[in-house]
Amino acid sequence: MERKACIICHGELDSTHYAGYDICTECFDLMEDLMSEYFLKTIMHKGTGVGGLYSKYLTDSIEYVTDYKRIREKSERHLRMVKERLDAAIADEGKSGPRQRYLERMLSVLEWLRDNPTFYNYYFKEYYSCPTCGASIFEHFDKQMVGDWLIVTCSKCDTVIKKYFLPRQV
Repeated sequence: MERKACIICHGELDSTHYAGYDICTECFDLMEDLMSEYFLKTIMHKGTGVGGLYSKYLTDSIEYVTDYKRIREKSERHLRMVKERLDAAIADEGKSGPRQRYLERMLSVLEWLRDNPTFYNYYFKEYYSCPTCGASIFEHFDKQMVGDWLIVTCSKCDTVIKKYFLPRQV
C-alpha cells in the first residue's frame, strides 16, 4: 500500500491535521505559526475601526462566500511581509542545519498558502463568532498568555476560541 505524501513538502504523511488536506505534522506546526500571526493581526484591528466595520459587515451579511473573501482581505500583505522576513533570515543563516531546514520549510508552507488562498476559508470557518454565545470575535475577545500558550477567548462568556503555541517570529 502506497503511503500518502504531504501536499506541501511532499514528504511522507505521518498524520492528517486538517480534514481534506494531506499536511504532515511539521508543515501543520508551521502553518499554525503563520495562521496564528495572521489571525491575531486580523482580530486586533478593532482599535483602528477596521474590526468594527468588519464585525458589522459579518453581522449584516448573509453571503457566506463574501465573509470568506473579507477574512482574506489582508492575507497577501501578510504573506509578503513574512516572505521578506524569511528571505532575510535565510540569507543571514547561509548554512545547513536545523535552523536552515526550519526556514526553508516555513518558506514552502508560505508559498503553498499563497498558492492556495481558499485554505483561509477552511481554516477560519469556525472563528468568526463564539461557538457558545455567538458574539463576534472581532468585537469580543480577550487574549492571555498561559506559559508558552496564547489563549484567545470570548470576552462575553470566556469560551476558548483558539489556543496557539507562542508563534515563532522569523
